[in-house]
Amino acid sequence: MIKPLKRYSVLTAYITLPFHKITAKSTFKLLSVIVKDFFLLQFFVKWGIKKISIVSVDHPLDRKVPFTPKRVGIYFDFINIWIRPLAMLIKKFGLKRGLPLCREWLDRLKKTYKEAAKFYRFRLSTTARPKYKKSLPFLKIHLFDPHYCCVPSLHIAIVVLVFTFYRDLFMREGFSAEERDAWNEELYKGAVAIGETVLYVKQHSVNCIPAALYMMTRIQSDLVTIGTCVKYIEDLFKEQDDIAESDKIAIQSHIQYMYERFYLEGLHFEDWREPVQRWILSYGA
Repeated sequence: MIKPLKRYSVLTAYITLPFHKITAKSTFKLLSVIVKDFFLLQFFVKWGIKKISIVSVDHPLDRKVPFTPKRVGIYFDFINIWIRPLAMLIKKFGLKRGLPLCREWLDRLKKTYKEAAKFYRFRLSTTARPKYKKSLPFLKIHLFDPHYCCVPSLHIAIVVLVFTFYRDLFMREGFSAEERDAWNEELYKGAVAIGETVLYVKQHSVNCIPAALYMMTRIQSDLVTIGTCVKYIEDLFKEQDDIAESDKIAIQSHIQYMYERFYLEGLHFEDWREPVQRWILSYGA
């Protein structure tokens, strides 16, 4: 019986990665990027210290997904979904072999944050979210998230990176077929659930998802392919029964169309941001 990744304690990673010489530097660099290019960037704009235009990227299809506060736990799992596998690597391989693999992940994650931040410095974006503060998780959201970094969605970018990175790692590091099958399925289902939940808890719009998928096909192209993104889009809301089938199709079709639009336009530019920049300028006009 393969132990699910959800049963690995994230504390293993928390007490190891920042303090071991193999991963300390990468951990510090990642945390620095997150603080500087995600949190402080938003708060500096909110406080008027920095000036960046903020575009509303809501879409009528967002209203087809019902606001579902009980899913907020799934929303927050976008952090532990990538930390638990790191704990597994440490437990399975030990520090000498496991930590270099953890460092590889940390460096890829840092690159994802830095690339997204390049776009955020051009335009920030937001969506209409309910002023719901009836639970501690939502209080945290409203307190610590100014909600200006919607396009591209880092939630989507990160969870897609998670299942593609480990799908590759499990194969090249000689994991058993049973481990690969169990953990690939667990990570993929978690990624789909989080992708759905960013809409259920109204932290993102349908417009935020294709921009993230497109970004990942450009900046992590050795892992994230067109086929990966198409399948991911097709699986969104497939198992949910609180959205009409016609609305599911409309949501998937819109995300697919926008993803293809960004990708095809992006073929003409070295900088992946160009087609998304053009779109957001016209959308906010």
